[in-house]
Amino acid sequence: MTSESVLTPDLSVVVPVYNAIGSLPTLFEHLQALPADRVQILLVNDGSKDDSLATCRGFEKECDNVTVMDQPNGGVSAARNAGLRAARGRYVAFCDSDDYLEAAPLLQVLDKAMDADADVAVFNYATMDESTGQILRRSELEEHGFDFDRDFPMLYEAGLFNPVFNKLFRADLLHRHAIEFEEGVALGEDFRFNLDIFVHVQQGVICNDDVYRYMVGQSESLTTSYNPRQFTYFEYGLGRVEKLLRERGIYSDAFMARHWTRALVNSAQNIAKRGGPALSAAFHEFRDNARTARRQADLGQATPWQAGRQTALMTRLVRHRQDTLLFFIVFFGTKYKQRKVGVR
Repeated sequence: MTSESVLTPDLSVVVPVYNAIGSLPTLFEHLQALPADRVQILLVNDGSKDDSLATCRGFEKECDNVTVMDQPNGGVSAARNAGLRAARGRYVAFCDSDDYLEAAPLLQVLDKAMDADADVAVFNYATMDESTGQILRRSELEEHGFDFDRDFPMLYEAGLFNPVFNKLFRADLLHRHAIEFEEGVALGEDFRFNLDIFVHVQQGVICNDDVYRYMVGQSESLTTSYNPRQFTYFEYGLGRVEKLLRERGIYSDAFMARHWTRALVNSAQNIAKRGGPALSAAFHEFRDNARTARRQADLGQATPWQAGRQTALMTRLVRHRQDTLLFFIVFFGTKYKQRKVGVR
């Protein structure tokens, strides 16, 4: 059976699937708890090489609100776009195939969005250790109506703006403005998608419901590989944020200094994962990034972007232009942590 019987569901859930055979049973258990008369489920197989497609087909046969789409591997953005074009729901949600959504709180958020005639609804999520199921951290949004000038900086500061998995989007808003994920972008595609939408949001809700389960490995940040375009992504993203804040009349030097500092520290962590080159080459890359950051913002105004002694130390080094010391502390600290988890 397919979702043809659900003509106008309240919600479409788009799930890109790639080599996810190990996590699909948990995902399906939670998707199956969603009412078929309200929710359309779109599983987009993105050229999986394992048995993911066959497993998705089996789930499709069991549920009359599930549709499986199959396409050659094109990346997560292409898979999400395919699902978005097939979505018939009033709202759209996105879920990755190695994560899952809690059904009851998701429906509560959906009802709140519909009652408020919201363009977007933002909700809480928990980051969980994939091997133990332990909750590592949880977002703590409080319930209120969305006000862009107040809530965009708040969501960005809290790390809740960038992902798409903690939001419901009004489908006709996406279609009216022809908003899709930018394909071929290897980093930051969620951020670009969200920014394209939020500039058009007239009505929204911030919900305290704990909906999404984001699964990670304990050492995931250490085992990801070096991305040569990471700092370019930060430069692009912060440039768009600055432009938006200025257009809204809510620009803050301190806000930009704080997030350029975060970008600079993250670049040192990224460079530490770079294999092969001499230490001097790695430092030169970081020094170029530091020069860019200092051209873009007055880092002497930097304040910590999150709580913690390590973040406070890094911020103090940036504020006092101790870029060399910052680099070596972050670089060798990351290398040490990588060795502890067996990364060479």
